[in-house]
Amino acid sequence: MEYEIHGDPDKEIIIFIHGIGASSWMWWQQLDAFNDHQICLVDLPGHGKNAGIPWIDLATTTQMIAEDVIGNQSAHIVGISLGGHVALEIAKHYPQKVKSTFISGITVNSMPYKFLMPIQSRLVQRSLSNTHYLYRLAKENYLLPENKIEKFIRNYQLLTRENYEAIGYEIMDFRLDESYAVIKHPILFVAGDQESSGILKSLKVAPKIIQGAVTAKIPNAQHIWPVQMPKEFNHILKEWVNKN
Repeated sequence: MEYEIHGDPDKEIIIFIHGIGASSWMWWQQLDAFNDHQICLVDLPGHGKNAGIPWIDLATTTQMIAEDVIGNQSAHIVGISLGGHVALEIAKHYPQKVKSTFISGITVNSMPYKFLMPIQSRLVQRSLSNTHYLYRLAKENYLLPENKIEKFIRNYQLLTRENYEAIGYEIMDFRLDESYAVIKHPILFVAGDQESSGILKSLKVAPKIIQGAVTAKIPNAQHIWPVQMPKEFNHILKEWVNKN
């Protein structure tokens, strides 16, 4: 598994895990803000530098990161969306490798309408060939500067139908159940106040399952707020890491 290391190699490590269709490029606004830590940027299977590795499931991905990336260290784990689900699984199955967990924008209940996945998948694949659409998405939704748009488009177009559907079906089936009560280290669930009701529900459900779980709703924030609102994201994350 390919990953990048930045920052101070002698300090505590923070591992950043991106969402579906992105890759480690999305964390460029965190590199300077956290250069007093060791920073690890992971590309998930089917994404970025690991596009040639097919997505199998969360368990396989979690094991790869725990063994190949974290190794004998313990780390602060930061994940958004799909990356948040991966971070949660690391927290559950590899507690000895985790100092704290910061999760943004995940669902905690299984979702209906799985039969629509093939249709949704076809629409996504069609959009990937529309460079003009992707440019507008990067510019108007992600608020990316010009020098990041090409990387956004190139990485988004790496998402295959097979990987998209494998990920989609698994996340639609996910439920935060009592088995996650084994998580004992510091864990924070955040969501933008403009996210879907399914994601906002995580802020109510997580503390009922995981004793000591902390939650926060981010004002005026969408699903991709770490990219759109880097100052706010960095401030909240820095406070979290420094006290844990």
